[in-house]
Amino acid sequence: MRIIKQLRKEAGMKQSELAKILNVGQSTVSGWENGTFEPDRKTLRKIANLFNVSTDYLIGNTNIKNPLTSEDISGLTEKQIKILEMMDKLPEQDQDDLIQQAEYRIWLKQQKESGQ
Repeated sequence: MRIIKQLRKEAGMKQSELAKILNVGQSTVSGWENGTFEPDRKTLRKIANLFNVSTDYLIGNTNIKNPLTSEDISGLTEKQIKILEMMDKLPEQDQDDLIQQAEYRIWLKQQKESGQ
């Protein structure tokens, strides 16, 4: 569960701090981070809540930290949902490239509409 280490570091937290929050020993956190053992389901949920990620993200079932909920997508069209699903399957650099292309197309459209 090297992802725990990554999330902990992103939060600027030491192993001892995470251990205290979760009421476990620092050696337990170290064991999770180096893959010696894994947290139980209850602790996994606590970690997910703490770092605002899904348990699926923690265990490697998805690379989406926070999947969209039905409330999040209620106002989206089918095309918008499809775009989001496809973007998730692309490497980060390809996602960045597509965002730049979309921004450029929006800029071109605005230029045409303003008569420039």
